[in-house]
Amino acid sequence: MREPHKTSMLPVYDLFAYLKGNWKLTRKITDIRLNILGFLSGTISITRESNKAIRPTLAYHEEGELCFGNYKEKVYRDYRFCFPNAHSALVFFSDGKIFHKLDLTTGFCRVEHLCLEDLYQGRFCVESSNVWLSKWHVSGPAKQMILDNHYQRRE
Repeated sequence: MREPHKTSMLPVYDLFAYLKGNWKLTRKITDIRLNILGFLSGTISITRESNKAIRPTLAYHEEGELCFGNYKEKVYRDYRFCFPNAHSALVFFSDGKIFHKLDLTTGFCRVEHLCLEDLYQGRFCVESSNVWLSKWHVSGPAKQMILDNHYQRRE
């Protein structure tokens, strides 16, 4: 994902409402060390959790088919989005550990996460009310990858 132009980004002031729903996901994975391309095609459902927490939360569930060279497998991923306010969320892994903060009030957000010795640097960009992108650069002793994600709202 190239650095977006300010006019191409859509500010999101109600992140909870924007994310909630069903999305189609396409992901291109570039493994720089192995010089292999991978692709994932799948779906995401982002639903309100029915809990009694003071602050609203969304459950993110991703599933799809990962093709990486000759490797092919069905994969799953879950996150939880907790909202301290309307315009930002704290994103947690399924085990409850913090991943990153997400604030798209400008339509663009940069984040970082250190996983052991691997650094994940992410950029998020909102293109429209139905499309958002993320790009992750992963570098460290265990990984050297780029993950390009395209999210399209499903009707």
